Amino acid sequence: MAEPRRSSRQRSLVEMLAPPKRKAGDGDGELDAPAARSKRVTMGVKAEDSIKDEETSAAVKHEDASAPGSSSRPALDAPLVPVTRREFVERYRVEGLGGAEVYYMPDWIDEATAERWRIELDALPQWYRPHLTVYGRTIQQSRHIAAFSTTPGLPLKYSGHPVEMHSPFPPLLADIAAQLATPECLGADVHFNHAMLNRYEDGSVYIGKHSDNVENQVIVTVSLGAPRLWIMRERAPRGAKKDAAANDELLEKRWRLASGSVLVMQGDVQRRFTHEIPREPKKSAGWERPRISITFRQLVYPDAPTKR
Repeated sequence: MAEPRRSSRQRSLVEMLAPPKRKAGDGDGELDAPAARSKRVTMGVKAEDSIKDEETSAAVKHEDASAPGSSSRPALDAPLVPVTRREFVERYRVEGLGGAEVYYMPDWIDEATAERWRIELDALPQWYRPHLTVYGRTIQQSRHIAAFSTTPGLPLKYSGHPVEMHSPFPPLLADIAAQLATPECLGADVHFNHAMLNRYEDGSVYIGKHSDNVENQVIVTVSLGAPRLWIMRERAPRGAKKDAAANDELLEKRWRLASGSVLVMQGDVQRRFTHEIPREPKKSAGWERPRISITFRQLVYPDAPTKR
């Protein structure tokens, strides 16, 4: 049977999601230095699953229309513990985001420790590249991921598809989580039951513009390896006019996530902002260096409360 014809929009989505083709000089142009500034941006993705790249949202919604509803996702039936330690929030709050609860600690651990952790995590056997179905075509994303929970039976979705979940945390991952949950760092009451690892082999590997599920209120990312550009963009208010004047008022913040750094997002950040790590220009310094990010989450389930 002949393959059905796709619209230009469908073809664009499929091409966008496929692993990038590496060509000499390929890239996104020069990258801006860290700055908080207004810029014309276009928003509008709805946060539906725990993790969903913005460019896949329309396609996944089309293909996964019969997927389980919100009852299958984490539910806030127990209190989550945000990061409130005064010394941390006052010193590390990111300015220029309209008071959003975004905190960035650039030097939590030294680079030698970060590299040792990266190498050990890179050797884990649970890495894989998820498959996504877009308009009937199955593709693999460019990033390898590995996902862990503290106890069995705590599922997570990725772009509408179940993630291969492993439990418990490997020893190093458990140790990193414990070091975060100390009075000297995030606070002794801040605990996590999920961890998602993303591997960026080089600067061609990226994560598209997206927001995490708004129920994942406390999200902490530890960066290991090559510094990568991180972009946060404010969403346009629902029903707002889509014109240049309105878009020029939206906030945008860019900076590089250093090796050994900690990034915290909580409160209403996922409702207000998208975030992404774009491709790097191939000629940029350190393009070939690998990176691993660890994203810890507090997820609460109606039938499996968080265990510490």
